Amino acid sequence: MTNSTIARCSFCNRPRNEVKSLISGGDSGPFICNLCIEQGHRAMESEQKKEAAAKEKEAPLKKPCEIKAFLDERVIGQDKAKTDVAIAVYNHYRRREAIRTGVNLGDDVELEKSNMLLMGPSGTGKTFLARSIAKMLNVPFHVGDATRLTQAGYVGDDIESLIQGLITSANGVIERAQWGIVFIDEFDKLARKSGRTGGGYRDVGGEGVQQSILKMLEGSELAIPRGQGMRVGMGGQSDQFDSSNVLFICAGSFAGIEDIIEHRVNKRSHMGFGSEDKKKLSKTDVYLSVTEEDVLEFGLIPELMGRLPVLTTTIDLTEDEMVRILTEPKNAILKQFQALFKLDGIDLQFDEVTLKAIGREAKKRPTGARALRSIVEDVLRPYSFESRSQPDVTAIRITEDVVNKKAEAIIIRREPKKVAVG
Repeated sequence: MTNSTIARCSFCNRPRNEVKSLISGGDSGPFICNLCIEQGHRAMESEQKKEAAAKEKEAPLKKPCEIKAFLDERVIGQDKAKTDVAIAVYNHYRRREAIRTGVNLGDDVELEKSNMLLMGPSGTGKTFLARSIAKMLNVPFHVGDATRLTQAGYVGDDIESLIQGLITSANGVIERAQWGIVFIDEFDKLARKSGRTGGGYRDVGGEGVQQSILKMLEGSELAIPRGQGMRVGMGGQSDQFDSSNVLFICAGSFAGIEDIIEHRVNKRSHMGFGSEDKKKLSKTDVYLSVTEEDVLEFGLIPELMGRLPVLTTTIDLTEDEMVRILTEPKNAILKQFQALFKLDGIDLQFDEVTLKAIGREAKKRPTGARALRSIVEDVLRPYSFESRSQPDVTAIRITEDVVNKKAEAIIIRREPKKVAVG
């Protein structure tokens, strides 16, 4: 067979011997190779995703008071943080509406986005707050860990991995991801070593990541490698991504910043006889008193702080708030466990005193509200294992002594059926 008669793909013109398979539409063609089929399949998937994103109806943007009311149903306490977040989120997505509708704001007016720095002790609801906002808005949401981020060329994740995760949560639709939310946890671990809180934090590496993340927070065109795990410079295909409209929420506990704040509050105190006038701040006072200057001294660079205009805080939860977290939110922890036991026909019961004992135990632990689930899991473990295989068990009552490991739960069983003697 001559070169002119060799079967070729009618789309890419590759000959049969250069492809895995060549499918014919008839005895004499046309032909299509496996490579063109795969490329066409990817193109169709991309179009389908775009069509699905276009058809997906976004709920009307709620006013700040409505956003806070939504958060109140899901997040216990933290009124200051919920109010600040509600205002910032409203401003950000009101900006989206203005851009989409082409509202004329004047020749010199350009709305800037409101990236946030969310500070607070561990287990006070920072991540849950951001996740709830994303759920309400129905926008892509990605949680990244700042401790895994490194400068380009070092082992670890590039900052582009944050955008890769956001694109994945948007099912690959770039246009939708560009209005998503990226939550960067453990952001305080990027602090450079300086001042009184330098020990245990990054030095050059941490500041280098801060410098790398600047343009992404402000808004820039980024080349994002396709596929999780792919990095810039590894070859392969990449997508252009504009981060100008991504809302970044950077969060961390900033442990150690209390020394900086106490020093600032007491800087006018006198030495010697006046030293007794120095104030010792509670952890709540620390987070409610924090300023931009405190964060700068902690180790974040000024350029980065300039791109995080909204500074807000969560505070330690009280015992009563711990109890409310157990029972009040729409997806409360106890509601979940009671629903699981109900599937096996068991009524799981907790009285008020028991709930307070769980809240008191959680308050003692350094993980805050995260401890609640582990405490309940530990209390219910023996009954989750045994009672569900016993069909006569109708209810399990958990008392305060069960939480304090002084007694076992009260197990209520149905009475056996009486057999008539005949």
